[in-house]
Amino acid sequence: MMIDQEENRRTLCSMSLGYTAYHVWAIQARRERRYNIARIFEASSCVKRVRAERAFQGLGEVGSTGENTSRALDGLEPHTVATGPVTGTSSISRDLLSRATRALAEGRDLNADEIGDLYVCSICGELLEGDPPDVCFTCGTVREGFLPFRAAESMGNLGPYSIVRKIEQTPATLRAIVEGLSDEQLTHRVDKHSLKELIGHLADMDVVFRERAWLILETDNPRLPSAHPPTLARAAGYNTQKIADIVDAFQTSRQQTLSLLRGLTPAAWHRTGYHVIFGSIPLTHQGNWVINHELGHLIQMAQIRHDLLQKHEGLGQMKLPSNLIPEIFEGE
Repeated sequence: MMIDQEENRRTLCSMSLGYTAYHVWAIQARRERRYNIARIFEASSCVKRVRAERAFQGLGEVGSTGENTSRALDGLEPHTVATGPVTGTSSISRDLLSRATRALAEGRDLNADEIGDLYVCSICGELLEGDPPDVCFTCGTVREGFLPFRAAESMGNLGPYSIVRKIEQTPATLRAIVEGLSDEQLTHRVDKHSLKELIGHLADMDVVFRERAWLILETDNPRLPSAHPPTLARAAGYNTQKIADIVDAFQTSRQQTLSLLRGLTPAAWHRTGYHVIFGSIPLTHQGNWVINHELGHLIQMAQIRHDLLQKHEGLGQMKLPSNLIPEIFEGE
């Protein structure tokens, strides 16, 4: 059956709005450490994106790159139409979201036994849970064409080399953030937390990461502690310590962590542990987890430093280096 242009316009409008909604909700879920619920939102966002792309192409809005560039410069203004609901529009999405709602009512994320791996067909946008079929039952695309949203990669896809490179840079980044700041500035709380407390929190988290890594390396598929790592609320005591001592403590801990990780074989990095939220995960997952966590706080601390300096006359020229949080790309 031919899809008319009115239907394509309706689909483009609906799916674009749904994509944005799910994408932003996924970001917020990650901020709240609801990683499995974030996977639901991320997969659902991908469904909407794939279907919006198909509708956009169906409207004849995609030409050569030269034509697309010219149209972009002219200001693309597609005709849209009113649309109905843009989220929770399929039975599987409603089922997943209902499970998420029940878990949130209990103040937690979904556990590994409450949600399977998610896949999205890259051609038609069909959402699947669990072991994927050999072909998409809607459009016939082979399973190699499915986009995965699995717990094992939920924190990122950096490999061993990039993980080690990234985490070894954090001590220098922290020293750059606190350089030239007074004790008053370092203990000043912004959104309930000071720079001293945030750095102390990262030190606490590094210990958790190292302990989990050691368990995975020394035990066959160990059950990792299910309790959340130390929260920022536990870091209040760092405000009474000297910043040099806090940063030195982090660096000492990080060197111990790096000593454990350097020289590991690929097989060692792919040893697994079981976590109640993520299920069976490789060591690379935990490496990406600590990087993901640190990056969020490093950006937060860089912003705090900037704001503190802006408030003090004569300190405005003290800026962070442009490569404070350098990019690390897999394969370097």
